[in-house]
Amino acid sequence: MKFFHLSDLHIGLKLLNRDLQEDQVFILKKITALAEYEQPDAMVIAGDIYDKSVPSAEAVGVFDAFLQELTSVLPNAEIFLISGNHDSAGRIDCYRSILARQHVHMIGQPPRTPQEYMEKVTLYDSYGAVNFYLLCETDDGQGNHGNTRGWYQSVL
Repeated sequence: MKFFHLSDLHIGLKLLNRDLQEDQVFILKKITALAEYEQPDAMVIAGDIYDKSVPSAEAVGVFDAFLQELTSVLPNAEIFLISGNHDSAGRIDCYRSILARQHVHMIGQPPRTPQEYMEKVTLYDSYGAVNFYLLCETDDGQGNHGNTRGWYQSVL
C-alpha cells in the first residue's frame, strides 16, 4: 500500500508580516502533481491544516482548492485529515459525514464519551486489510488534554 503523509501545512501563515499564500499554493500544487504521478492509495494530513483556529477566507479557499485538485487527480484514494493544536476541532469536524462519502475523512474532535469511538477506515491491498485510526490532537493549546487523556491511556 502506498500513502503520502503530510503535516503542519499552516495554511494562512504570515511570517514577519510576509504573506506566504503564494508559496503555500505553489507547494500544494507540487504535492498534487506528485500525488497524480505516484497515485497513492491514501493521503494522510496530520494536523495543523491551518495556522489559526479561525482561518481567513483566503486560507480556507487555498485548502478548498487543494482538496478539489487532490480528489480530482486521486479519484480512488482516501484522504485522511486530523486536526492539530492550531486548528479548530469543531470547524474541522464540519460536514464530516458528508465528506466521508466522498473519500475525505476530516476528524476534528476525539471521542469524548465511552460511547464514541475512534474513527477507523480500512483499506485493502494485496496483503489484506490496512486499518487507519484517525486520532486527532487533544491539547487545547494550553497543555490541557481535557477529559480525553484517560480515554487515550486506556486505549493504549
